[in-house]
Amino acid sequence: MIFLAFILLTLVIVAIVGVTSRKRTAALSITVSGTGTAAARRFARTILLRNIGVLAVTGVVLGLLNLVNDAQPGWYGLPLMLAPGLAAVAGLLVFALAPTRMVSTGSSRRSADLLPRRPWSYGPAWGFLLPLIAAAAVIAFAIVAGFASSPTPDGSYRSITVGSSTSGPYPGWFYGLPLIGLTVLLAAATLFALGRIASSPRSESFGELDRIVRVLATRVVMQLSSGALFLYFGGVLLFAGWATTNAATVFAPGDGGVVSNVQPAAFIGLSEVIVGLLMALLGGVLVVLSLLDATRQPLARVAGTGNKKADAASAHPA
Repeated sequence: MIFLAFILLTLVIVAIVGVTSRKRTAALSITVSGTGTAAARRFARTILLRNIGVLAVTGVVLGLLNLVNDAQPGWYGLPLMLAPGLAAVAGLLVFALAPTRMVSTGSSRRSADLLPRRPWSYGPAWGFLLPLIAAAAVIAFAIVAGFASSPTPDGSYRSITVGSSTSGPYPGWFYGLPLIGLTVLLAAATLFALGRIASSPRSESFGELDRIVRVLATRVVMQLSSGALFLYFGGVLLFAGWATTNAATVFAPGDGGVVSNVQPAAFIGLSEVIVGLLMALLGGVLVVLSLLDATRQPLARVAGTGNKKADAASAHPA
């Protein structure tokens, strides 16, 4: 029930964002006319095929890590915890290594910009701060939780002790160190993808369509990486909060109910749960927005040229 409510709330927020940003997103499509419309159609089609390929790869990675998690119960859910981040890294790499290039008719020349294109050239400055903030938050909390964790009987730091009570699973060093490594890997994949988007060759034709495609691609990368990191931060906070709250709760002997809560641990645990839910919600919204941008068509329509032969060739590109 809670999971369904989370999905519903995520979709409601996405719908609100879509309505409020309708004018801005409408500018991310263009009408193309002229004799090169067949090339524009091919270009738009390759974008869609690449994005479908990215989604397929992420799905395969998620499925494989789920199988690994089922086959290795002694890893205590670690593959499942890392699965979304590794799937996002795989998707970003496919996104970066399969760039779409405009094939211009009648000319093979490429143009160079007077201003250099940087990884941050196709998005607002605040958009690039999101993954940095999320990555810093994940790493900082993983370190704090690692120091707060206590060992289980098998020696792995995946529980927390408050007074004489111990509870888990807790994101201690057992989960925290792999999570820190995954965060660094995801940040590197994001920078690599942004660099590829900005530096790939640009044709002299369809300059505005090319710019829109790069803006959309940048939005997808930033939203996907930021969403994955905020989801991780929210998940880590939730697990930490539940374990801390349980460890800080004192029960009466013989199942007599809750006697008291150890403070400030109980308050910290409750705060972690609340903030974790908010961060997970933000991450879910960003991931859904990245999927919507990945399937957004930058080519609004193709206008006729007035030449029947050219229009027919454009309508049925080779």
